[in-house]
Amino acid sequence: MASVFVCPPMLAALPDVFHPLTDIGIRVIFNTGAYPLDAAGLSASIGDAEGAIIGLDIVTASQFGACPKLRIIARNGVGMDTVDVKAATQAGVFVTVPYGANSTSVAELTFGLMIALLRGMICNHNRAQNGVWRREPGVELAGKTLGIIGLGRIGKKVAQRARAFEMGVIAHDIAPDTDFAQAHGIEFVTCEALLERAEIVSLHVPLTDQTQHMIDEAALMHMQHGAFLINAARGAVVDTAALARSLDSGHIAGTALDVHPVEGQVDAALLQRPNVLTTTHLGAYTHDALAATARVAVSSLVQFFTGQPVDNLVNPEAIYFIHLSPKESSL
Repeated sequence: MASVFVCPPMLAALPDVFHPLTDIGIRVIFNTGAYPLDAAGLSASIGDAEGAIIGLDIVTASQFGACPKLRIIARNGVGMDTVDVKAATQAGVFVTVPYGANSTSVAELTFGLMIALLRGMICNHNRAQNGVWRREPGVELAGKTLGIIGLGRIGKKVAQRARAFEMGVIAHDIAPDTDFAQAHGIEFVTCEALLERAEIVSLHVPLTDQTQHMIDEAALMHMQHGAFLINAARGAVVDTAALARSLDSGHIAGTALDVHPVEGQVDAALLQRPNVLTTTHLGAYTHDALAATARVAVSSLVQFFTGQPVDNLVNPEAIYFIHLSPKESSL
């Protein structure tokens, strides 16, 4: 009997989602241990399974050598920086991503972060809970210019919500969707122009060699004095040391970060600051998004196991490596 290992433990609370797999005779094994798993733990847990659903786990070339029966990995999120796709391809392992399934949750959190930051809601709440009644003026969103770096599935949903809040929206993207921009009154500009013009900058790009530390000292200095930065993309897109210095100088008025360079911890330089709001990678962490991404992952797995074309494939070229030996596939 073929089997699928499901690594995110929270998905065990959605048994109905996995019925399409069990209905075709696939055994589903849920992770009951640590999460995310380290390399050795992930290899041991996948074992002889032909498929796996992974979340925040780091998937390296070592997994493919240690799990020779593995043929498909379904990501339960949209970021691909945690998976060595090249190694997967050379090992003849398909990788899928649930494109768009969690976009609404991330966009909604982005706006929650934006409002909470600009109105000082967290500090105000903490004072009120401790018996201190003090009001400090915040900043309205209406009339402000939001700069969105990365106008993809999530960025577009953020833009639509910004327009509803009567904000002006400018954007930068390496593959601009001009039809969407025209329909929603969005202007595409260079990254430098966006940083200079936007009062609030929101990041929605994947982590790649090109985007790592794209918001560095120079980029921060290009931003308006008193601007705000929101990051619900990937932690390493921002140079947090440079960001701390910009906050110290007052050049950046505040920042809200849902993602951090090291998963599971906030950079020490950004702790205990009233103008820094940090959350624990909650963007796609809603009941709705978890169920939606799991359904897409399961659908891709069912397609694979029943010999159908697989939707949401990142590396369809992996099919050319399936029948090669490990030695041949490394050539």
